[in-house]
Amino acid sequence: MDVVGGLRSGQRFLADARSRDLSALSREQLAAESAALHALEREAAALKMALLAAADRNDAHRATDAASLTALVATESGVTRRDAAKEIRLAHRIEAAPRVREALAEPGMSTTKAAIVTDALDTLPTNLTTEQRDLVEADMVAAARVMTADQLRRKARRAVEVVDVHRADRIENDQLTREEAAQRQQREFWIGRPDQTTGLVPFGGKTDALTADMLRAVVESKTAPRATTDENAGLRPQEKAGEAFAEIVRHLPRDGYGNHGGVAATLVVTVDEQTLRGQTDRAGVTEHGTPVSAGQLRKLACNAGILPLVMNGPSQVLDEGRAKRHHTAAQRIALAQRDQGCAFPDCDRPPGWTEVHHVIPWSHGGPTNLTSGVLLCAHHHHRVHDAHIAIRFGHDGTPEFRLRDQWRRNHRYRPEAA
Repeated sequence: MDVVGGLRSGQRFLADARSRDLSALSREQLAAESAALHALEREAAALKMALLAAADRNDAHRATDAASLTALVATESGVTRRDAAKEIRLAHRIEAAPRVREALAEPGMSTTKAAIVTDALDTLPTNLTTEQRDLVEADMVAAARVMTADQLRRKARRAVEVVDVHRADRIENDQLTREEAAQRQQREFWIGRPDQTTGLVPFGGKTDALTADMLRAVVESKTAPRATTDENAGLRPQEKAGEAFAEIVRHLPRDGYGNHGGVAATLVVTVDEQTLRGQTDRAGVTEHGTPVSAGQLRKLACNAGILPLVMNGPSQVLDEGRAKRHHTAAQRIALAQRDQGCAFPDCDRPPGWTEVHHVIPWSHGGPTNLTSGVLLCAHHHHRVHDAHIAIRFGHDGTPEFRLRDQWRRNHRYRPEAA
């Protein structure tokens, strides 16, 4: 049977199925019908991708009144032209990936997964051999059959791992570093005015995935089944989360922000020992599955409320974190007296806006004392870490930073003598 005849036969089958009383079917029959329909969807999707690629190559829209194949697909599919163009591009990418094309109709596959795999193939290093690219494609297709789409996206970050693990480490870490920098620039938060009727105040915003995991960790500690009380037992999940958030805000330590940035929750992050010591750049992962770049992990070891689960060798736990990592309130007061605020040259952020940076990294055995601590605002803390800026203490104990081959200090609080 030709393609058109086969499609018309399929349409008749679906029309007959829609005319039946599906509510009269048993659970077993409904499950079987659902599986059969999903199989039919995969077959149709595979055929659609092949047809779109062929139609685009042969300018099939010229047989109609449509100005382009994109316009034709948008009209017939009921989607936007942008989505139609994406479908056509995906069809060509699938056609160029033989293993993806052959597997598209198989159980567990979908055009969504095919897009993830072909995206990964398109971003592979250009100096891979044909054999290496084929290995990567085979590995990704095998994973696509059994992984969820979210799991497959995480694997796609390390697509090259099947041929070069260390290269996959570098690629993933570089990508995470870029994403984290972009996320920091796009974070936002807003609070509205109280509603005149209910008195409720709307608020919202967006933040980076790691900060969201920190918040999620403390909210879930109050909404998990073991934390449920008689008072909130009958609440919906969203209401329980709202109660938890309100309780968190009301019980924030008033003096905590000046001590260690105000992060009260503990978030477990699995990290390679060599990464924490700066000997390699392997990404870590939070308990919620959020990947974290090596640079971010080393910053967290300085100031954030995390518990680093350090791994080495055959996943052997070497250290679960040191409780004395943060400077005490008394040390903070002394540092504020010495630095007056962010110690970075020309910065004017007050002590309450700062974090304590370990000049000798805590992960390298640096002590948590006054001679190793420097107050830095969040912006300059990131810069010091990202640019590996050297810090020393002058003869009077004032922090000095090596910038463009010169040692500089912040004269905003202590003006330089004339």
